[in-house]
Amino acid sequence: MITVEELVYEFKLMINKVNRQDNVDIPIEDVIVYLNRAQMSWIKTKINPNNVYKVGYEAIEKRIDDLQVLKQPSVRLNPIKTNDLFYLGYECPLEDAANYMFYVNSTCVAKKQDCTKNLTIDLVKQGDLNNMYLDANFSPSFEWRSTLATIGNDKLYVYTAGEFTIEGVYLTYLRYPNSIDIEGYTKLDGAVSNNVNCELPQYAKGDIVDLAVKFAAQSNDNQAQAMYAEDRLVKNSE
Repeated sequence: MITVEELVYEFKLMINKVNRQDNVDIPIEDVIVYLNRAQMSWIKTKINPNNVYKVGYEAIEKRIDDLQVLKQPSVRLNPIKTNDLFYLGYECPLEDAANYMFYVNSTCVAKKQDCTKNLTIDLVKQGDLNNMYLDANFSPSFEWRSTLATIGNDKLYVYTAGEFTIEGVYLTYLRYPNSIDIEGYTKLDGAVSNNVNCELPQYAKGDIVDLAVKFAAQSNDNQAQAMYAEDRLVKNSE
C-alpha cells in the first residue's frame, strides 16, 4: 500500500524538479486525476505483453506478485443456457464478478447423467472457436475434463457441444483498483473527497509518480518534464 499523502508530496516535488524557477501549481483534484491515470497505466504494463520484458501477467512470478492484491479467486458466475443452435453452451454475465477488469482463468462444474466433474476452461479467441469447437482434440470433453470459452458483450461463453450440462462457473480475475483520493476538495458530483490510499505495492510508488508527472507535463505542454519523467520510467524498468 502507498499512502495518498506520499504520492501527492512526491508528485509536487518531481513536477518542479526540472524547472525550479517556474513553480508549477496544479490543483489537488487534477493531481488525483493524474495519479489515477498513472495507477491504471502501471497496471496495464503488467497485464499486457507490450512492456520492456514482452511478457504478460502470468509469464513470470514477479508480475503475479505485482498485482496479487487485485486478484479475485474462484468467484461464482451464474450460467444461463444460450439459444445458439451451433455453439451449444452457456453464457455467464461478468456483472457477477464485481469490478471485473482482466480474465485470469476459470473452471466449471459439469454434469453428465449421474456423474459430476470439475472441468478446466480454455479461453480462446473468437476467430479460433470454430476450428477448435469442431476439432476432436480441442472440443468440449467431459471425459478429458476440459472445455472452451470466449468473452464478449460483458459475458463469458462456456461451450458444451451438447455433451454435458454446466452447474456452476468459477472465475479468477483481476479487479479494478480503488480510485486514489485525498480529502480537501469537492468532486464534480458534489461529494466531499476522502483519503483513499493506493492499493499497489510500495515499490510501485516511483513509477506511479513518474507516470503522473509525465501525464501532467503533457497536459501542460511541458515537453522537457515529460521527457525527464519518461527517462526515469525507462531507468526504473532496467
